[in-house]
Amino acid sequence: MKKLIVSAMAAIFILGTLSAQEEQKEAKSKVKYSTNINFVANWPLEARLTVTETIKVPVLNFDNPFMRGNNIAFKLGAAVTPVTLEGKFDIVWTPIAFLEVYGGASIGSGWSIKLLGRNIHGLALNLNNGGETLKEPVNFTKAFYTANFGTALQFDLGAIIPTDWTHVIFRTDQYFLYRGVTGVGASDSWVIMDDYGENRNGFSYYGTYLIGYQLPLPMNMIAFRLETKKTFFSASGSLDKSVWGEDRFDVVFGPIISFKPIDQLSILLIVQFENIHTYTNGTKDDNKFYQTRIIDKSKGDTIRFKRVGVILDFTLPNN
Repeated sequence: MKKLIVSAMAAIFILGTLSAQEEQKEAKSKVKYSTNINFVANWPLEARLTVTETIKVPVLNFDNPFMRGNNIAFKLGAAVTPVTLEGKFDIVWTPIAFLEVYGGASIGSGWSIKLLGRNIHGLALNLNNGGETLKEPVNFTKAFYTANFGTALQFDLGAIIPTDWTHVIFRTDQYFLYRGVTGVGASDSWVIMDDYGENRNGFSYYGTYLIGYQLPLPMNMIAFRLETKKTFFSASGSLDKSVWGEDRFDVVFGPIISFKPIDQLSILLIVQFENIHTYTNGTKDDNKFYQTRIIDKSKGDTIRFKRVGVILDFTLPNN
C-alpha cells in the first residue's frame, strides 16, 4: 500500500465545525468526551481503521466570538491496516477560534504479506542490491515511531457573514514530522505502508492547503486540497541527494466531496494525483534502487493518478 492519508483528512473533518453558530453550541464549560471511528478504503488497495478517544477540556474561555470555544483536546488512539499496527497520542490546543497548535507521537510495527501475486510490506528494509531494490521484511522485529509538531490556521466566511450559504472555508496546516525505525542507521532506507521505500530516519516538513464550500445539504462540502512535502534526510558518504531528486518537493492534490447524512457521520470521497520526477535512467516504478536514479533536469515533473477512496468518520459523544 501507498502511504495512507488519515492524518491529512483529520484537518478536513475539523473544518466541519468552523462556523460561528456551531462554535457557540460547542462552547460549554464542561469537559467533553468522545469516541471517533475512522475507516479508509482506497484504490489501489489500501485500508485503515482508526479508533480514537478524545477528552476536550475548556481553557481560557471568554464571551467573545474568537475565544468562547477555546480548549485543549487530548487524543489517544490505535490504528490497524492489513500490514501495520500503531498506537498514538496527540494534543491539540485551540487558543483562538482560527488557530490550532498541536503535537503528537506514535509507535507501531508492521509485517509483510502476499496478495494478488505481489508482496505488500507494512514495514521493511529497502536495500541496494547491486543497483536493484531488495525489500527485506522485518515482521515485528523492528518498530517505527513518529513525533510531530505544527500549527493550523482556519477561516470561515460564514463567521463574518452568518448565513447558511456563505461558508467558504480555508485551512492550512504547517508541521514537522520526525519518523524513524528502530535498529537502523541514519543512511539506511526503509519501506512503510508499502510506499516507494524512499524513507530514512529524519525530519520532513509538510504544508497542506484546503479551500472549500460548505452547504446546508446532505452533500455538505466540496473542496480542493493540496499537500506539499520536503524531506531533510541525511545521505551517506559523498552522495548528493539532488542527483535523484530528494531536494525537490513532493506534491499530492485533488478534490474532495463530503456527505453528512447524520450529525455523527461524515462520508468523504477523494481523488488524488501526485507529481512524479523524470529520470534519465529509469522510472519511479521500476526496480532500480532509488538512489541510483538520475534526475532529468531538462524535463519537468509529470502528474499522474495516485488514488481514489472513501473515508467514513463516525463520532460518538460520551457525555
